[in-house]
Formats: sequence, structure tokens, C-alpha cells
Amino acid sequence: MTKTYEEASLHGDAPVAADAGMMSDRRELALVAVERTRMPMVVTDPRQPDAPIVLANQAFLDLTGYSANEVLGRNCRFLQGPSTSPADVEQIRRGLAEGKDVEVELLNYRKDGSSFINQLAISPVLADDGALLYYFGSQKDVTERRRAQLLEETERRLLMEVDHRAMNAMAVVQSIVRLSRGDTLEAYAAAIQGRVDALARAHRLLARGRWVGAQLDELLRVLAADRSEATRIRRHGPAVLLGPRLAQPLALVLHELIDNALTHGALSDPEGALTVEWWEDNHGATIDWREQTSRTTGPPQRTGFGLGTIEGVIKRQLGGSVTLDWEDHGLHARLMFDTEAYAELGVEQSPT
Repeated sequence: MTKTYEEASLHGDAPVAADAGMMSDRRELALVAVERTRMPMVVTDPRQPDAPIVLANQAFLDLTGYSANEVLGRNCRFLQGPSTSPADVEQIRRGLAEGKDVEVELLNYRKDGSSFINQLAISPVLADDGALLYYFGSQKDVTERRRAQLLEETERRLLMEVDHRAMNAMAVVQSIVRLSRGDTLEAYAAAIQGRVDALARAHRLLARGRWVGAQLDELLRVLAADRSEATRIRRHGPAVLLGPRLAQPLALVLHELIDNALTHGALSDPEGALTVEWWEDNHGATIDWREQTSRTTGPPQRTGFGLGTIEGVIKRQLGGSVTLDWEDHGLHARLMFDTEAYAELGVEQSPT
């Protein structure tokens, strides 16, 4: 015997149809509920060719911008557009083919061409004998929710990246402090200041490139940008994009070499010249640094030349090797980085 709403409530049961008379009108009640709910809904008929929409409520029309005449008789795929994911469409197709409930969030388009993220739920409506009668579909615009999730994820990644960059910069600064030398406190402070300035120049260059990387040729240029002697530095090599984790320590090494050339080597000689070449092969990358002076030179005698800095950064931080040879007329240095170091540090190559 069917319970009335009042009887069900008194016994603590879930509410059921009020009486048998109302049960006979359940189809009409269902239609009224679908039409008046604020949830966008459609009903499609899979027994007709291409499963057209046979019912669409006002909330659906409001969401999509179409009129009833433009919706009825059409398959729901008209809401898809150029950026709708084929994988999402395939998930819907597969679920319908298997007679299962489908839940998916996909990009749909309104009549005016604007897009929205549609949280779509599709359920089959079966007859008493199990035959498929209709598909019932509800939609929900979750664009703002998805945007908020994306912003949250972007913020999380940004914070992680900032933390990573800060830690990487701090590691380089620690190397600067540990490896710097000087006969006096003033010399020590000047050495640290010059090295931190080189690091700052690399940071500015990376920032201009949105932290994608820095071209090796450009890095050399900015490190010597405020020196009049920079016109005597000849640079040759293919376009190589250095990832941030490589560009920063390499800037410190190049600063040491430039500083030596300016104070002791080829660039301290008005007739001297400096040639920097680089190339890549199966073993990695090589930077060849060759100074040429008009006078006989030798290893620097001053305290504090960054031999420890150069070797420490190249060997320990970048996993490469370095040779420093003071020939009769200037320094010849060769810096080499193995392939694994390049891969680990995320170095990308630009076309030559």
C-alpha cells in the first residue's frame, strides 16, 4: 500500500508519491520539474536518427543562448567547437555506446561563440523491460570554478619556482662567499661585489626572457657591457639557449675570466684582443677562451684570481671540466660541459 507524504514523514521514511493518483501523473510532473529547474537540462531520443534533442528547458536555452526552435531536433554536438577536446568527446561516445552514466567536463560554445566549461552528466532512461528510451543530460557552467583551480595551481607552481630560483641563487652566492679571497678587507669586499653584480646581470637577462633562458652570446655581452674594452672581445658560435640553472653559475665563471682579462690579461693591453668561441658535439658543449697580448704574460700573481671559483663551478656545479693554460701571449682557457650536465640543467638549443 502506498504511503501518503504525511504517513511517510510520521514513520521517518523517505517521502514518496502522495497517492496513487499522483503516481499516474509522474510523467507530467517530471516534465514540469525539468522545465522549471534552474539546472540546464535536455532529453534526447536515441531511437531516432542521430539522437536529437526532444526536450530542452529554459535554463539550457539561457546557458547556450539558443532558442527552442534552434535546439529541438539537433544532436547535442552542436555545442562543440574548435577547442573542444576530442578525448572528452570520445569519452562521451564510449559511455553512451556502453549504456553507462557519463560524467565529463568539456569545453562547449554558446550561440554567440563564447566558450564555457560544461560539467555534463548523461544518464540513460530505461523502460520497465530495460529497453533504452531516452538520454537525460544535465549541464553546469563551471568555468569560474575551473579558472579558480587553474589560478590556484598556477600560484602554487609560481611559488615553487620562486623558491627554486631563490635556492639556486643562494647556492651561487654561497659559492661566491666561500671562494672569494683578498689581501685586504676592501679587496675581499670588491671581489664579492663584482661577482654578485655578475649574478645580478644574469638575473636581469633571464627576467627579460621570462626565465626561459639566456643566449650565451647575450650573456657574454651584458657581462662586459659597461667596459670600453668590450669592443675588443670577438664572439663566435651558434645560438645556444642556456637554462636558468646553467646561466647563473656560468655567468660567474665568465665574469672571472673577463675580470682577469681586464686587470691582468689581454684587455689590459691596449693592443690586446680576446676571442671567445663555442660549439657543441656529441660529448656536450665547449667554450674556447683565447687571449692575445702584445707582451709576454704569465699566470696572474695577484691574490684572489678566481681559479677556485672557475674550477669549483665548472667541475662541481656543472659536472664539466676546465683547462687554463697561460701561453706566452695570453690565457687560453677551455670550458667543457658533458651532455648529462646539459640535460640535468634543462639547457635548450636554439636553431643555428
